[in-house]
Amino acid sequence: MRWTIVMMVVLTSCAPEAENPTLTGLWHVEENSQLYGVQHYDVHISQRDTATLLIDNFYNIGMDHAVSVTLEGKKIDIPSQEVQGYIFAGTGEVSSDMQSILFTFTANDRAVIDHVVAQYKR
Repeated sequence: MRWTIVMMVVLTSCAPEAENPTLTGLWHVEENSQLYGVQHYDVHISQRDTATLLIDNFYNIGMDHAVSVTLEGKKIDIPSQEVQGYIFAGTGEVSSDMQSILFTFTANDRAVIDHVVAQYKR
């Protein structure tokens, strides 16, 4: 009597998922500014490294000017930084489906501090 042994091998990947795989690209912004009211414009988000994103046209300052933000999980920090004559600082939170970001920040031009809430959507 002959026996045949069949072995099955199942391979799975153990590669970790990227921290922020889908935040890069074009976003549409509805911004409510204490000084300027409601504005609509687009921004572009790119990734500098695993924890840092660059947002071009933040506060509608131009696509050639980027604000740097740090991402930890779904929380975003806008560390105090000067770009185009404005000092920006604040926070943000990414939605669970990664299709929207809510930012609360200040824009200080050294004459007036603007308090802003901005909703980013795909």
